[in-house]
This record gives sequence, structure tokens and C-alpha cells, in this order.
Amino acid sequence: MSRVCDLCGKGKMRGNTVSHSNRKAPCHYVPNLQKETFDVGGNKMSIRICTKCKKTLNYKQGSGSQES
Repeated sequence: MSRVCDLCGKGKMRGNTVSHSNRKAPCHYVPNLQKETFDVGGNKMSIRICTKCKKTLNYKQGSGSQES
């Protein structure tokens, strides 16, 4: 199973780890994926989404409103 968000398509990125002596070592960064289950038409559907998409879905559903 690949580490890709099912909603936005965010995937693995490549970069360098830079030490204090400024040596570069190649590495890769993976997104923070969470398993989320939704009820769609009486059927449970499980998808893997990144935390940014999860925050956006919570905000659009109304549970992320901030009142002062």
C-alpha cells in the first residue's frame, strides 16, 4: 500500500538531511496519514487521508467553528 493521501494525492517527497557540519545525506519525507471511516449511503468506507485534509473536512462539517 502506497503512502499517498486518497483525497489530495499528497505523497512522498525527497530531500536532504543537513548536518551541523553542512554534509548532505539524501532522505525522504512521508505525509502523516490517518485512517478515517465514513458512512456513505449506509455503507462504511475507509480511506487514508493526510491530517491537513482531515482538518479541512472537520472545518467544513461545522465542528471546527471558533466562537468568541
